[in-house]
Parts: sequence; structure tokens; C-alpha cells
Amino acid sequence: NPNKKDAHHMALLLPLLPHRSSRLQLLAYGRWDRYCFHLFHIATLFDLLGRVIRGATTHADQLLVCVPFAAIVAYIYAIIYFGAFRKMFDNSKMEYCDTLGRCLVTVLKNSLRPSSGGHNYSWKGRRSFDDLWMRLLIDASFWILFTVIGLNVVTSLILDGFRQLKAERERALKDMTTLCTICGLSKDHLTTNGISWNTHVEREHNIWSYVTFFYYLQEHDGRFSAVENEVLQKFQKADPSFLPLGRCISIDTKVDLETKN
Repeated sequence: NPNKKDAHHMALLLPLLPHRSSRLQLLAYGRWDRYCFHLFHIATLFDLLGRVIRGATTHADQLLVCVPFAAIVAYIYAIIYFGAFRKMFDNSKMEYCDTLGRCLVTVLKNSLRPSSGGHNYSWKGRRSFDDLWMRLLIDASFWILFTVIGLNVVTSLILDGFRQLKAERERALKDMTTLCTICGLSKDHLTTNGISWNTHVEREHNIWSYVTFFYYLQEHDGRFSAVENEVLQKFQKADPSFLPLGRCISIDTKVDLETKN
């Protein structure tokens, strides 16, 4: 049974869990620490958080490639530290390098800490000037490769993902205001042919009229006409050939009149 502290945590989590089954499991087992991951469901409730997640994961494949490469670089430097400088690590400052595995963990831990031009290790047991410049060379090269270049590459990939997402959003918003969703004709093309843009999108190719028609086709239980049946089949196959792509009544009428004259 959960204690008072666990019950308090569960009381905070219950209203935020997305599914009733999750709430029942939480009450039954009292494992608020395990089911707290359901809180990530909040990201689906806000469009802004969803865009942030999409922007950060746009280049997820490239970021995943950087992870093993960074691990290889850290492992190489862990071998160097373990082979030549393990006696300089101070265990009292949580710097362990008595084994290669512990040295790798120490390298990874300290590589993500901020430093001022060098690395974060103490220099315990310095014996000569040769130890000084060799250690300085290793620390500086690791700081440049892993901390400066590596982390900046990761940051640039994430920022590029946000820029790409912003460009796609701006392009979509521009298309919504300058291209007809039904026929694909541009606003400039319609205006050049003497057709009002507002009249075209509100009367000739009103998108909500098409949505209503598609809803009717899916919900209608009676018999369909030949045209309705053909449109329904193409709609179910995601075939847009039934749409008047590149055409509209106003332009077709204008062309017919010019042809007759």
C-alpha cells in the first residue's frame, strides 16, 4: 500500500493521466514513479509543445549518428587518460580512473560540465613539466573536439530543425492564402484572368462544400449515383483525379466564349 507521501504524489498525477486504465493501475499498484511518464501526454494537448518536439526531432537520424561517434571519441580519450594520467585523478572529487570503465564514466561526466577553456579534472600528482604540457594538450584537444565542436554540432542540428519547421509552416500558410486547395490555381493566375479570388474560394471551390460532400459519401447508407460511386472509390484510394486540378468554371467559360468568338 502506498504511504502518505506516495498518496500525495498520486493525487497530483491522477488528473493529468490520459486514460482511465492508467489511473486504475496507478491506484492499484501505487507506482507513481513509474506511471509519471504519462505526463508527457500533456505535449499532445498544446500545439506549441508539439511543434517544439517536432522541431527538436526533425534531424533525429543525424543526432543518433552523432551519439556513437561521440562515444568513440570519449572511449579513445578514456584509454589515453587511463594509460598515462590515471594517477592524476582525485577520487575525493568524484574522479575515478582506477579502471578503464570508471575512467570512461568520469570522462563522460566531466565532458558535459562547463569549463573555462580547459577541462574539469584536477591535476593531482604532477611530477614534471612534461606531465604538465602533455596533460594540457590532451585536455585542450578533448575540450575542443567534444565540448566545443561536438555540442555545437548537436545544437546546430536542433536549431536547423526549428528553422526548417518554421519555413514549412510559413510555406503552408502562404499556400493557404495564395493557392486554391481544390484546383491548385494561384491567386495571381485567377486575378490575371479577371476572376476574383474571394469569389473563387467562397463559391466555385469552397473547401467546406467538398468536405461536406465527402462526409455525405462516407455516411450515406442508400444507393449512390454513378458519379458519386466513382468519386467515393477514388477518394478511398486517395486518388485526386476526380478533383478539377488546374481548372475552374470561370476560366473554362471564358475559354469557351473566346473560342466561339
